[in-house]
Amino acid sequence: MSKAVTRRGLLVGAGSAAFLAGCRNRSANVLRLGFMTNLTHAPIIAGLASGRLERAVGMPVEALSFRAGPRVLEALLGDAIDVGSAGPSAIVYSNARHGPGTLRLEGGCSSGGASFVVGAASRIAGWEDLRGRTVATTQIGTTQDISLRKYLHQHGYVPAERGGDVTVTALDAATILTEMRRGALDGAWLAEPWATRLVRELGAVRLVDERDLWPGRLFPTALVVARGDYAHAHAATMSKLVDAIGDEVDRAKRLPEESRAVVGDELARLLGKRLPDALLADAWRFVDFTRDPLLDALDVIADDATTLGLAPRSSHKTLMG
Repeated sequence: MSKAVTRRGLLVGAGSAAFLAGCRNRSANVLRLGFMTNLTHAPIIAGLASGRLERAVGMPVEALSFRAGPRVLEALLGDAIDVGSAGPSAIVYSNARHGPGTLRLEGGCSSGGASFVVGAASRIAGWEDLRGRTVATTQIGTTQDISLRKYLHQHGYVPAERGGDVTVTALDAATILTEMRRGALDGAWLAEPWATRLVRELGAVRLVDERDLWPGRLFPTALVVARGDYAHAHAATMSKLVDAIGDEVDRAKRLPEESRAVVGDELARLLGKRLPDALLADAWRFVDFTRDPLLDALDVIADDATTLGLAPRSSHKTLMG
């Protein structure tokens, strides 16, 4: 990252309420931006690490990284950050709960980049083999959690917590890797690079590339969202930031090797472990970077969350004010 961002770049996970509360004391001359440490957020990671986003907005950027989308929204709603990139499920859930005007959708970042992978020893060849199994996502209410539960619902399964026949558990990605390695977990619906990491390191099988479940193979997995009050009060800054993120999206498509190298270095710094270049290159193939927020698919995700009993009904139109 640029020097200003490097000093402030912190990884925020569960149990971070006290830390986030401390972030509320802020300067009006600093933009606080949250993002997730997945490849689906690669354009934002590259823009921060290179300093290009900071130069584009013309002020210091305080960057905070998160392990799950609901944590990004928690930080936004708690006034610990001003803008964040998160998966669509966390955004539509928070929008439905808090009402129009609380959040404003600013643009897209990526589509795809999520898969359902199963252990090689699980002998799961298709949805017919899921009865009695234990599968995972990184957190209840994430985009991948909604996708997994929708997939189960479509094939007649009910989660065990509702008296059904498939156990769905929430574990951080590193624990999912460990549990699948020792055979205690049958599968997981994960964002990249974790899905590909399980395939390469454990010999797991990619049962579903989620793109194959969507018309045109397009659905949002990372979106840029701001607090409504911040977006209205800082319209010029937001315009610069959205344009700069769009430029990073274009760069990731035009110069994938360059963007991937920057992202690999930054993920190694944030996560304390360098992922092999070959793994990142393989995982990159499953992500489609786009400025388009894919609003029709966003509404489908909102409807899915309602159907599954996880969120009140909402529409992207209430995010556009």
